[in-house]
Amino acid sequence: MTTICDLLLQRALAHHDSVAYRFFQGGVAHPHCLTMADLQAEATALAAQLQQRGCAGEPVLLACKSQRHFVIAFWACLLAGAVAVPSAEPHRALLAERLQLLLRDSGARLLLCDGTTVGAQLPQLDVAQWLQDPERLAHGARWVAPQLGPDSVAFLQYSSGSTGDPKGVIVTHGNLLSNCSAIADGMAIDRGSVVFTALPLYHDMGLVGGVLQPMFSGCSGNCMPPAELVQYPERWLQIVSAYRVTHSGGPNFAYQLASQTIEPEHLAGCELGSWQVAFCGAEPIRAATMRAFNARFAAYGLRPQAFYPCYGMAESTLYISGKASGEAARVDDSSGVEVVCCGVPRGDTAIAVVDPASGVAQAEGRVGEIWVRGGSVSPGYWRRADISASTFGARLAGEAQGRYLRTGDLGYLLDGQLYVTGRLKDLIIVYGKKYAPQDLEQAAEASHPALRPNGGAAFSVERDGGTRLVLVFELNRAWLRRPEQRSAIAGAAVRAIAAAHGVTIDEVLLIKPGALPRTSSGKVRRTQCRADYLSGALAAAGPV
Repeated sequence: MTTICDLLLQRALAHHDSVAYRFFQGGVAHPHCLTMADLQAEATALAAQLQQRGCAGEPVLLACKSQRHFVIAFWACLLAGAVAVPSAEPHRALLAERLQLLLRDSGARLLLCDGTTVGAQLPQLDVAQWLQDPERLAHGARWVAPQLGPDSVAFLQYSSGSTGDPKGVIVTHGNLLSNCSAIADGMAIDRGSVVFTALPLYHDMGLVGGVLQPMFSGCSGNCMPPAELVQYPERWLQIVSAYRVTHSGGPNFAYQLASQTIEPEHLAGCELGSWQVAFCGAEPIRAATMRAFNARFAAYGLRPQAFYPCYGMAESTLYISGKASGEAARVDDSSGVEVVCCGVPRGDTAIAVVDPASGVAQAEGRVGEIWVRGGSVSPGYWRRADISASTFGARLAGEAQGRYLRTGDLGYLLDGQLYVTGRLKDLIIVYGKKYAPQDLEQAAEASHPALRPNGGAAFSVERDGGTRLVLVFELNRAWLRRPEQRSAIAGAAVRAIAAAHGVTIDEVLLIKPGALPRTSSGKVRRTQCRADYLSGALAAAGPV
């Protein structure tokens, strides 16, 4: 086996009638099923058309509204030997602007889409709306298996935070097989597993974890649009119950949303005992969220050891480390702040915690930058040799060989287990003492019900010859009508942070829900928030 494409062809031959993917839309019942045979037929037919257009080795942009169409288009790119460039469908002006940036950086000349909207916004592109061809499956006879190896580029993963300076992470076929093997080992995924995702398929966790991992492991993949998870979080657990899902998860936000909003009547008859791995990653993992989720759904058969904190990033394909399956998640509170353990690396992945200035490996328990090496680590950023060398070519002090990825994340090792504490660039330093912004934000959030969950950003600014701490927080919509309470809300946040962390917030800015700058996957962009604050672009919530 050289690539994951070989696995698709093998599975289509041996299990042609088995379900490769189910796509849920508008509810739990009657998902659209895509069999292995249908997937192979659709993907090879489109791959043949891509080959006829000379796309082998070239970037091809994907922007599909339908998850089913996206999956077919993605597999077609791999089978054509093209370089897939996944993107969200640009249904808003901001996403359309982002798509233009991806085009400029990737150099893609062809766009695969399933609607007319995208093509109209990008007239400079060759747009292929292949679904409109009633004879499209006939093209499959002209498909030629590409000559691919471990170093062949499979796709480009653009960071969810890419704005004016996007960086496409190169993911090779070798990276992909290495990471899927590590995930299968770490999460115990095999042919009997059932994987479900409601994450964006154009981001690493949804794409690798929800689409490619099931093919690697030989099990079925199940997909639901992310908007449905946000609007109807009960459907997540209903599908887990109805289809005996074994592996599913998302960021901390998803578990918090489910715990706080799902009503008992929505889970009548649900049984969650099949859920072996409820993975949690992509953003800081809160111990309080883990406890609340376990307590809320224990009555439905959810086992506490199913909660699976993990750590990863696109620069290492997806997965870097995770806890042992079947064990309870560890929490370290020795510093006075609860830090959830993200387990150990799998496969040939190795982790070092390093002083970022000197390159010296840190002792156990000491915080430093997390460095990673192994077969899952990308060779670099697409057409960006200038920054690839510094990010992907780090070496420990005193070592002449070995190539490490500098993650930009902070953490520490304890008993060989990884604990992630925050981002290096977001770190707040006041009078020589370091504070993780998410710790301050979490303390503030718990101080008053008016503050929106995951709706804050803490940062420092230089003003009047000194460092000032600023907290920006979104208000819950119901509290917009109570402006007389703003002073009390801000005061509660300031007192909570001072009590928990011994530092004083100099200014609290309360803003409307949705006003905080975020990435396309929902993460708070603290650096952009700070810039917007300094420029005056962030306005205090006014009366409604």
